[in-house]
Formats: sequence, C-alpha cells, structure tokens
Amino acid sequence: ETLGGEADYLDGLTLTFDDSWLNLRASNTEPVLRLNVEGPDQQAVDEIVGQISAIISAAGGHRV
Repeated sequence: ETLGGEADYLDGLTLTFDDSWLNLRASNTEPVLRLNVEGPDQQAVDEIVGQISAIISAAGGHRV
C-alpha cells in the first residue's frame, strides 16, 4: 500500500499531494518520529495521520 504523492528526502520524508503534504522525520532531540501534516481541512489531515499511524504500527511502532 502506498500513499502516492511526490517524494522528497531532504529533511526526512516529505510527500506532496495535490492539496496536502506531510513530513515524517526523526527528531534531533528525542527518540521519536515527528509527523507534520497540512491539508485543506481537518478531515483530510486526520485521514493522512490515520494512514501514517497504521503504517508505523504495522512496523512495530506506537503513537505517543
């Protein structure tokens, strides 16, 4: 399963979609991943966060 979008790896992983984007990167100060998401509305942001959370959970991670 993929999210699609245009990928950039300059600062972690940034995926750019038609009307939204996300950036997933390792924190420089804590042992966590940072996820930033921007979309046209809260529903779109929640959907992306849910998809990324499911991928991280499937890989053995958890949300803090």
